[in-house]
Amino acid sequence: MKYFKKQTKPKKNIYFYLLVGFIITFSFFNRGIIYRSLVTINLGSLYVDLLSFKADVKNLFYNNSIDQISISISPNNYVKLQQERSKMTSNYILTGSQWSSKNEYFKADIRTKRGKSKSKIKLFGMNPDHYRDSDGHSFRVMFNGSTSFGNKKVNFINPRSRDYMTDILANLLFFKISDGVKLNYEFVKIIFNKKDYGYYLKEDFFDKYLIEENNRRESVIFEIYKDSLQFNHIGDDKEFLSLSNELENIYENDYKNFLRLVDVEKLKGILLISLILNDYHPIRDLNLHWIHNPVTGMIEPTFREGFVYEIENLNLDQLTFPGIVNDIYEQHIKRDFLEYIKKNLPQIKKFINSDKEYLTFKEKMSGYEYHINFRENIIINNISILEDALKEKEIKHPELKEKIITVKNDTLINKDWIIKENEILEIKAGTRIILKDVYLKIRGGLKVLGEKNNRVLIASPKSNPSTIYIQTPNNITINYTDFKYLSNIKSPFKQPAAITFYETKNVKINNCYFQNNLEGDDYLNFFRSKNVEIKNSIIDGSFSDGIDSDFSQVKILNSTFKNSGNDAIDGSGSDIFIENCKFLSSQDKAVSAGEKSEIKILNSYFDKNEIAVVSKDDSHVFLINNSLINNNLDIAVYKKKKIYDYATLYIENTKIQNYLIEKKSIIDGFSDIVFTSNVEEKLYGNLYGKSSEK
Repeated sequence: MKYFKKQTKPKKNIYFYLLVGFIITFSFFNRGIIYRSLVTINLGSLYVDLLSFKADVKNLFYNNSIDQISISISPNNYVKLQQERSKMTSNYILTGSQWSSKNEYFKADIRTKRGKSKSKIKLFGMNPDHYRDSDGHSFRVMFNGSTSFGNKKVNFINPRSRDYMTDILANLLFFKISDGVKLNYEFVKIIFNKKDYGYYLKEDFFDKYLIEENNRRESVIFEIYKDSLQFNHIGDDKEFLSLSNELENIYENDYKNFLRLVDVEKLKGILLISLILNDYHPIRDLNLHWIHNPVTGMIEPTFREGFVYEIENLNLDQLTFPGIVNDIYEQHIKRDFLEYIKKNLPQIKKFINSDKEYLTFKEKMSGYEYHINFRENIIINNISILEDALKEKEIKHPELKEKIITVKNDTLINKDWIIKENEILEIKAGTRIILKDVYLKIRGGLKVLGEKNNRVLIASPKSNPSTIYIQTPNNITINYTDFKYLSNIKSPFKQPAAITFYETKNVKINNCYFQNNLEGDDYLNFFRSKNVEIKNSIIDGSFSDGIDSDFSQVKILNSTFKNSGNDAIDGSGSDIFIENCKFLSSQDKAVSAGEKSEIKILNSYFDKNEIAVVSKDDSHVFLINNSLINNNLDIAVYKKKKIYDYATLYIENTKIQNYLIEKKSIIDGFSDIVFTSNVEEKLYGNLYGKSSEK
């Protein structure tokens, strides 16, 4: 009989327990990495994809049409882009820190409903929502100068990264209540290298195109970081470098004066929007972008990256804000901010429920309704909380009595003078006013009451010229007045005109004579102004442009323009009506239409001008019953700025003797045209016109 010794067997579960223990220990010490990888990156990407799929189903069911943008880059560059994205993701997973390194641009071709364009794209964004998804990451596009695109930059971002509709609503609100600079958004479908990337928000970038599209003159854009100004835009070829240095010097050495440069009325709008969202992230120094307005000399805030949160505690007596915003609030806003809130809350609530642009955009974002409505409900509730808090406050509305300042005797003014909002400057017939080295700023009303045989004179000594700036909702009336020897040099940051009308609603100029401004781009500049009428007047010997109209509505009747140093009338984004006028000896263009202007010229006379009429950059010019004689060039039609389309010219009963018309321009009433290529190269002092170099 054989005996067998029983073998000792290892316990079956010991390795399993060791493995589990190791996993638990490893997970505990690496719980942050695991959470970031599993939840933030993977589940976050999956959720965004599910939302996009839901939007696809709804758009298909309701037959919604969403603009599609197709992007293609080379396979090699696509691999490099994805490697860069993986590096950004790995950095976040392993360290939990934001991405702060620079990203590389890759060549790309882009096709939209407006056409196609060469471009460059790069990844961007500091937080993981921008780069966690291999087929849903954020990216920035820089177009390469094609027609209708220009060199504009735009961001493409998943809606979730902008809190779905929150940034869109905030920017529309800011534009509505404060006439602020508005970032524009479009809801689009992205096809990237033939792969469906889902739905994106196309967002404006902080560049010169954002400024121009908001009907403002180009200037600098900056943010405040580590107690210094960081400039996002200082112009092509650093055009505004001296201005950026000046602003930085004021910020560092005269902080109180820098705070005075802030447009507080627009900042009030930003603060109110931040309150109803209950989010101060957009107004922190690093996030808040400022745009300098060279016409007003003020710096204006913008809004981006807002999120909606419920208000839990609110004390209107102890409002505090982050960074520089709080300093501005304490010194310039606090005293009447509650009154501002009470005045604007009702229209904000009405806007959310009835604004057509907002409702149309929201309707287009089919598939995201739950998230949008959820945030809207919080905003409406936050507004109710604000309204209840205001009921407990006694808000006084100080009544400012209207004050009339009358000038009826000859007067020398040798100190800067501001006419306040509740004041009306009234200048009687026969008065002679000498402005000696003065900046006259009118925020109230102006009545210059000259008469046919008893005219008013407003002039400066040639050695001490002065500047006039008018910004008011009040009526402006100027009759039978002579202006002489004014200049732009007394205006803050060298505003361009001797006399500027900014956001002025009703201007009547009759039988006036504007003679020999000494410096500046314009004698008269109408900027974002409406209901302007000039009749029976003369502009003689303007240093550069006689009248510059930017985004304004102007009517000019029975008037004469002589010896203009540059253009007699220059329109940008404007609606101008000209009838029975004379244009004599303009050194550049008698009438120039640009940036989607519409100019009608009737029964007018053009003699001995370098160029009589120009239509460019998607403008429409109507020439009806005019006489053009002895001009070096009668008309020019072309495209100068690539972001615009080709221009239009309509001609009726007007004889054209010589012209330069670029191919693809739209011409009506003029047959047998011999088109010219590269018209711009023949202008600006090359063959015709005056050199734009200074």
